[in-house]
Amino acid sequence: MANRQVQASSRWVVLALSFFMMIGFALSLQALPPLFEQIMQEVSFSNSQAGILMGAYAIPGIFLPFVVAYLASRFDMKKLIIAALAIMIAGLIAFSTAGSFSLLVVYRLVAGIGATVLVVLAPLLITMFFDQKNIGIAMGIFNIAVPLGTVIAANLFGSLGQLLSWRMVLFGVAAFLGAILLLVIFALSLPQKDGGADARGLSKEPAPKFRGSRSLWLLAGIWVLANFQLLAYVTFGPQFYQSFGLANQKAGFLTSLIMLASIFLAPVIGVAFDKTGRKKPYLLTGSVVILLAFVLLALHFPGLPLWAVALGIGFAPIPVFVFAHLPETVKPHEVGMGMGMLTIASNLGTTMGPSALGSILDRTGGNFTVSLMVLAAVSIVIIAFSLGLKSGNLQSES
Repeated sequence: MANRQVQASSRWVVLALSFFMMIGFALSLQALPPLFEQIMQEVSFSNSQAGILMGAYAIPGIFLPFVVAYLASRFDMKKLIIAALAIMIAGLIAFSTAGSFSLLVVYRLVAGIGATVLVVLAPLLITMFFDQKNIGIAMGIFNIAVPLGTVIAANLFGSLGQLLSWRMVLFGVAAFLGAILLLVIFALSLPQKDGGADARGLSKEPAPKFRGSRSLWLLAGIWVLANFQLLAYVTFGPQFYQSFGLANQKAGFLTSLIMLASIFLAPVIGVAFDKTGRKKPYLLTGSVVILLAFVLLALHFPGLPLWAVALGIGFAPIPVFVFAHLPETVKPHEVGMGMGMLTIASNLGTTMGPSALGSILDRTGGNFTVSLMVLAAVSIVIIAFSLGLKSGNLQSES
């Protein structure tokens, strides 16, 4: 009984630490959009270059996740997490002292290297400590972190930047990551790799070659496109709402509503997954809502706040579904590699979304109708991929 209590306590500590890691990731990723106007006063760049600056953070995540998953199976995950946080902190501090666009991109890449390690390992910790009966609620709680960090950044960083300067805001994010680093050092305790809780996907014994299932590839495709939509919208959403004459603060708030809904809905959706055993209907419903919301925004249909809220309601089930469904698409020893694949997918979308939408805006003279219709079309592809997913264990797909 005592051992069970210790294990139960440990898994909630791990969930809390993973949660704070992802808040730190979100704050560092989303710090720039509300600060772009202030940064541009010191370092000049275009919309497409702003998209590149956002996407640069995710470029390491396209190439490194499988390396990180391999390292996690061979070395101490705690040490990898500590190194990742230290790299992120160094990148943020360097970024806050940079004086040219090229240096901003370089230091953004450095921070992205640490972020890539964190994004692979934080959810992997959840799969290690929570079984299939409880992973829905765990992933529901876990997936509040990025929306919460995004909402905080969108609604506070613009004002803080005007009050303190954009450089001090980034120093503050680095300080927050430093606090998380101390928590990880003193509070994170992982089982030994010779057996036990992390045997799922992290054994040192040689495993069969990883190929991935059809459902895993479709799941990764969904995650690429969802992040494409999300980051493109979050990066240029404030400009869209400002084009209606809204103040910076209100424009930032409306943009952040796409993430705010997830803070309240993600745990509920996670519980619904666990209780009903059904996931795909929530994914399909959310994708249809996103499609309609982008179309209505593109057409400037009356009720902008309502459509901004609808985007949040539609997006909320997607990350919970993706991470909760992953164990059903891979074999137990492949969970780490599957998480690496999802991280690559996320970073592909994060890299392509802002730069693609920024390029469309530059080419169309800032025409948001065309840009938002493109984002709506992405939802059609997500729906098609969702219909191809199969439920159940991997063996049923083989």
